[in-house]
Amino acid sequence: MAEKLAIYGGPKAKTTPNYPMYPGGLEIGEAEKKEVMEVLDNKYLFRYYGPEGVESKVRKFEEHFKAKMGAKHCLATSSCTGALLSALTACGIGPGDEVLVPSYSFIASSYAIVQAGAIPVFCDVTPDHTIDPDDIERKITDRTKGIVVVHLYGVVCDMGRIMDIAKKHNLYVIEDCAQAIGGKYNGRSVGTIGNVGCFSFCQSKHFTTAGEGGMVLTMDEDLGWECRSFRDHGYDVKARMNMLALEEALPYIHTRVGFNYRMTEVQSICGINELARFDSWNMPRRKAYAKMYDEALGGLKGVKALPVNTSERENAYWWYPVTLNLDALKIDAPTFVNEMKKRKIPCYGIQWPEAYEERSYKELNGFGTAKFPFCSKEYNPKGINYEGVVCPVAKSLRACTVNLFLHPTWEKEHIQRVIDAFVEIHNENLK
Repeated sequence: MAEKLAIYGGPKAKTTPNYPMYPGGLEIGEAEKKEVMEVLDNKYLFRYYGPEGVESKVRKFEEHFKAKMGAKHCLATSSCTGALLSALTACGIGPGDEVLVPSYSFIASSYAIVQAGAIPVFCDVTPDHTIDPDDIERKITDRTKGIVVVHLYGVVCDMGRIMDIAKKHNLYVIEDCAQAIGGKYNGRSVGTIGNVGCFSFCQSKHFTTAGEGGMVLTMDEDLGWECRSFRDHGYDVKARMNMLALEEALPYIHTRVGFNYRMTEVQSICGINELARFDSWNMPRRKAYAKMYDEALGGLKGVKALPVNTSERENAYWWYPVTLNLDALKIDAPTFVNEMKKRKIPCYGIQWPEAYEERSYKELNGFGTAKFPFCSKEYNPKGINYEGVVCPVAKSLRACTVNLFLHPTWEKEHIQRVIDAFVEIHNENLK
């Protein structure tokens, strides 16, 4: 007698679960749900207002994150973009200034510079997908005030060289760690090496604070307070009080223009719980899956390079970028990715290698009819020109990079299916 169909109680035809493409929400469990209800019942929804004797979840999350990262000052924000803008502004970066940033990054890395009123100057990357220190040095001018470094895919930048360059030219370094929680340089957590570090808890990152969220880290007390001020409507930071305490003490407390980039209590609950199991569940699984990829793909003729992971530059493994050896293959990376997707294997190529090719930069679509800051008296009233900008390494990586996933919500069976498909496509397309 034939077995029952699965729909009628028979065995499942496929036992390995489907790939969850947006894993952030899947990490949220019963502990978070329980604590969310406690917050709602306690009516403590905003960090500055709540019943006496009830602890602010945002403040608790900040303290836990600060302790984990080894920072002196830590403040939660509504997004990493808000964190970046707070950091840039705290460093005094604004109209007339230039900030070096890799072209090869999500648009927020450079947009935050524009939002601060400064001009992004795009640098190339090295073949390991991180900003090129040599190109940094080539593009420093008398207007350069800072460097935004991006630890892309979890690959940690060459922070030793970058910090030497910054010290030599008296530049601020802002670390964009949106994809790099858990990454380290010479044993120090990313985000604590430059002047300010910025993190993301967006839905797609290492873990999420209910869909969106960010964090600012710094070892500098003055920068920490300036970031707090900008995040909280520009309140006066000289008294070293939070905004509520200052409101109770003074009638007029806002000394600069700031924004509202605060995180909510409910969001922080997710952050606290996910951070608590980051080192016991999240990162160990990522590292285990990276090891599976390393062992399976490292010896393939058509693979040129795997992600950097050394004792000096410890990888955070957000994604796993594989650089193909196009001299050994009959297909390029976009075709390789399409072949993977035909086999129902989720993966990406490169989504954003050259920010300067975006319409906003080509057309100088800044703020208002004045197109600020691209066309400004502080910089160049006639506007600047991104048309001639070329970052050749970033451009070349588009053709040879396949990004594999190693979400902790996946199982080893998922990773093995990725490996099997990758090897099959590789072998079918060897020259």
